[in-house]
Amino acid sequence: MDTSVADGGRAEEECETADRKRDLHQLLRQEMEMHIAEGRTSVQRNQERMSRIRELKEQLQKEEIRLQETHRDSDQSHATSMVVHEKLLERRMRLRETHERLIEDELMKMERELQEEQVGGVEGEMSYLRRERHILVLQIEALRRENQQAYADLEEQNRQHQQEVNELREESLQVFRAFREALEEQRRMSEGRYRALLIDAIQDAVHLSSQNLQLQEEIQQLRKARIPTE
Repeated sequence: MDTSVADGGRAEEECETADRKRDLHQLLRQEMEMHIAEGRTSVQRNQERMSRIRELKEQLQKEEIRLQETHRDSDQSHATSMVVHEKLLERRMRLRETHERLIEDELMKMERELQEEQVGGVEGEMSYLRRERHILVLQIEALRRENQQAYADLEEQNRQHQQEVNELREESLQVFRAFREALEEQRRMSEGRYRALLIDAIQDAVHLSSQNLQLQEEIQQLRKARIPTE
């Protein structure tokens, strides 16, 4: 796995934060429009409305801070990944340099021994081949160790990236759950307010209808009372 996986998780989180900001902006605008449309109302209703507006503003400010922290964490995580990558690369380079020095020393040793022996013919050829074979074995062993180290480094980077992705996923889920709970709470509060307004409107309509009937009865009684006198 490469850093594009973790970067993709951060990009997804930034998109979710931007969506939450947009939803909060919309809710705040709706609350402001409803507050203006209601005009003069009771003190309690006005306090509830202003409290809800302040709550939405605070949530919007938190989303702004969270978005800034996401950008900062993304930069820090990217910098950390680069540092780890450079350290692993430097370690492999040191290992390769060590092997190169070892093989170079063996080659120089072989040349000295061949010059000292001064053996010709088949015996000299066999001695040269034995030493050359020893050098090849060292080179193969060096390549094997370098490959093992590269594989171990790749596993370490993979583990680190997977941990970052899991942490980002868990954090995103927590934020999403918190935002969903806030929306549900806002929906319940809105339904409660609308239900209370509907009940008040029905009660006012019933009261006005009752008063209207009472006035009509009084008018009829007055008319009946005036008929005998006429």
